[in-house]
Amino acid sequence: MKTKVNVLSLVASFALAVVGGTVNPEYVKDMTELLSIPSVSTDVAQNDRATMWMKAFLERNGVWCAVETWPEDGRKVLYAATKPNLKNPDYTIVTHLDVVAAPPEQFVPRLVGTKIYARGADDTKVVAYAAAKILARLNGKASVGCIFSSNEEVGGKTTGFMVDKGYGVPGKMVFVFDGSRAVNSISYACKGCAYYKVTAKGKSGHASRPEACDNPIDKLAAAVLKIKAEYPFQKKGEWGNVAAVTIIGAGDSQNRIPEEASMTVNVRFVEDNGLETERKLLEKITGLDVELIRGTPAAVSRLDDAEFVRLRAAVKARTPGMELDLVRGKGANDSRYFPQFGKPMVGVGGISLGGAHSDNEWIDLATLDPQIEFMCDFILGESSR
Repeated sequence: MKTKVNVLSLVASFALAVVGGTVNPEYVKDMTELLSIPSVSTDVAQNDRATMWMKAFLERNGVWCAVETWPEDGRKVLYAATKPNLKNPDYTIVTHLDVVAAPPEQFVPRLVGTKIYARGADDTKVVAYAAAKILARLNGKASVGCIFSSNEEVGGKTTGFMVDKGYGVPGKMVFVFDGSRAVNSISYACKGCAYYKVTAKGKSGHASRPEACDNPIDKLAAAVLKIKAEYPFQKKGEWGNVAAVTIIGAGDSQNRIPEEASMTVNVRFVEDNGLETERKLLEKITGLDVELIRGTPAAVSRLDDAEFVRLRAAVKARTPGMELDLVRGKGANDSRYFPQFGKPMVGVGGISLGGAHSDNEWIDLATLDPQIEFMCDFILGESSR
C-alpha cells in the first residue's frame, strides 16, 4: 500500500496555520514523509521503509547507525548511538516505528494548527522522531543509544533481539519513548504480560446424548468463572494482577460434542517470576492443562536509584507548583526487555498527543522542542529549562 502526499503543499499550509513560528517547519516536512509510510507491524516491506527512512535521517545528522536483520521474518531493526560503535550507552532510548492497522486515508497526514493527524502520530512515530532529534543534538557530546523496534505493537520481539545482540545495554537509565503523558509525570513501571493456553479434555459423542459424553466446554466454562473470581477488576488507584479470556475454541461440527476445548487467557501481573507463578496459579484454580504461549516480565524501577532521584528533581523543577505524578502503567511496553540490567526504566511526560490506535490520532508538534530540550539537558546533567 502506497500513499501519495504533496509534502511541499502541506508545509506551505502549515506555515500559514502556525502563527509566530512556534513549530519548526522541518518537523512537519519530516513527519509528513514518515507518517505516510504504512508501516503496519505485520508488513515487513513497509517497516523496512520506515526503518531506512529513520536511518537516512540520522546519518544525515552524523549519527552512527547499525542495522540488524531479525531472523524470524527478515525485517530490519535499527540501532543508533551518539558515538561510533557505542553499544553500551549510559542512557538507552527504546521506541518503535511500527503501527497498528488503519485504512489508507489515515496514512495521509493532515494539519490543524500545530497538530498533525495520522496513524502513528500518537503511537509512536513522532515520539521516535523526537528520540532521533535528541541523538542528533547530543551526537559526540553524551553517551546515548536508541533501539528503533519494528514490531512493538505485536510484542516487540525485535527489541529483545537487539538487546540479546548487545545493543542498548544501559549504564544508567532506560527511557521509553512510546506515547507520552502529562508534563509533570514519570512512568516507572509496567506490568508483565503473559498469554496462556488453557485446555480441557473430555469424551466426544453425538450432541443428542450429552449424558454419554464428557463435554470439555463445560469444564472450560467453569474455569472462566474461577478465573474471574481469582482476578477481580482493579479499583481506581490499585495496581495488581488482572486476567481476561480473549479467545475460545472448540469443536468442528454443530451436532458433535468435542473431545477438547481450549481458551487463551491474558494475564497482566506485577510480581517477579510472574510468567511461571501465574501459569501455576491458573493450573491450580482451573484444574486444567495450562501452557505458556508467550510472555514478558514486569518492569518496575527502583525509586531510590540515584538517576531516578535526579530525574524526579528535574521534572519537579520543570513544573513548579504541580504535584509530581508517578505512574505505574497497566499495559506493557518495551521496558519489558530491560529489567535484568537493574536500571530505572522510565517514560517522561511532556509531549501533547492523543487518540492512539483510533481514527483521530494526533500530536502537537509545538510540544516537541521543549521535550527534546528537557531530555538533552537532563542527559547532559544540566538544569531543566
